[in-house]
Amino acid sequence: MRIQRTINAIIGATKDRRDITRGAKHKLEGVDLQFYNNLKSTSGPSVHNPVKVAKSWYKAYNENIKKLKLIEELNKPFKKPSLINQIFHRLTRK
Repeated sequence: MRIQRTINAIIGATKDRRDITRGAKHKLEGVDLQFYNNLKSTSGPSVHNPVKVAKSWYKAYNENIKKLKLIEELNKPFKKPSLINQIFHRLTRK
């Protein structure tokens, strides 16, 4: 599961940095501007220096890891079968 989380965080960080770079070029309004400002506050502004690009991407990666861990924690209670479900499977098992 950790490998999948890492891959998803890598993809998410790359998409976040792409959105920041595209947002810097366009005039944004409303929800798009709020989304852009939120991304910019977590991982930094659009940059073109390779060292700063790597640092900003790593910040976005860490934020995506935190978000994925939070989602996993929220979904953990739903992975355990309910008592009714366990009783039903015991009764119908052959």
